[in-house]
Amino acid sequence: MAKTHPVVKALRDACKGLSYPSETDAPFEAFAWPGGAGRPSAADVLAHAWLPATTPAEVGTLADFLRAVPKAMKGDYLALAATIADHLNDVTVVKVGEVKRTAYVIGRTDDGHLAGVKTELVET
Repeated sequence: MAKTHPVVKALRDACKGLSYPSETDAPFEAFAWPGGAGRPSAADVLAHAWLPATTPAEVGTLADFLRAVPKAMKGDYLALAATIADHLNDVTVVKVGEVKRTAYVIGRTDDGHLAGVKTELVET
């Protein structure tokens, strides 16, 4: 069995109990993938998630992604945002799919891996 990247544990702990506010209210899941070079891209996500290159994908920022969180819940996301900032560089958000989408908050670890958290959401 492959060893889990140490950043995954930190991300898993930070997103424990959180769900993204959407029609699905899906929980977050931490992940790590072998890296490449440069800022993570939609192509990186599609390749590592085994999705066709023609899958619709939209790139955005973490700030934009967190705008959907109601003010009353923002405090719950501070630990997650801080953990992402502490452990990942070049953070971006890639939403794949059309209405029912998977959102990947992804960045690069200090040792060059891609890591982050993902969740399901519905955008109508």
